[in-house]
Amino acid sequence: MSQVPIPAWNAMQVLPPVNDVDPVSQDRSPYEVSLLSFVVRFATSWQRCKILRGFLGFRATLHRAGITLGFQWVDGSFSENVEVLEARNPGDVDVVSFLDDPDGDLGQKFPGDLADHDGVKKTFLVDGYWVETTLPGRNLVTLSAYWYSLWAHRRNSQWKGFLQVDLDPAEDADALAELTQIEAGLVRPTPPAGAPQGWQS
Repeated sequence: MSQVPIPAWNAMQVLPPVNDVDPVSQDRSPYEVSLLSFVVRFATSWQRCKILRGFLGFRATLHRAGITLGFQWVDGSFSENVEVLEARNPGDVDVVSFLDDPDGDLGQKFPGDLADHDGVKKTFLVDGYWVETTLPGRNLVTLSAYWYSLWAHRRNSQWKGFLQVDLDPAEDADALAELTQIEAGLVRPTPPAGAPQGWQS
């Protein structure tokens, strides 16, 4: 995978969908970035770190099942400067996982608990969806076009960029270690009045 730096927010507080200097070039969303750079870039608050930890746990569940080939499109308010845009924290991260199935056994390996969309969202803070890259070409193109058109726009139809990370687990341990180090330097949020012991935001 040819990786690129994660672009800065543009004036609209989103990732730029294309290179404004050369808008028809291949320098455009989805930007293929390393998992480590993704964690470093977006681990800027306690809530974002919590979501990233969930995302890494989501990936670890796939890896333990032997699913390591493919890539993920990562988006949602998590990939926007939503703290400025809407004066709130992101609630989760939107992820479409494009899964390779070279041996034809993806159905047998796929973890049953990850098939529960609401359960995944609650457990991992991942709004997760799936595409098998071994689908017939026409179906794969149709699904890819659907997810690109959906992921590349905010709900107000504003065009925006998003990111792509490889599913390979090579960087996951380093990404988790980096996340833990970043968390150690952040101030934990103050529990609300009456919160139970062990409360976490």
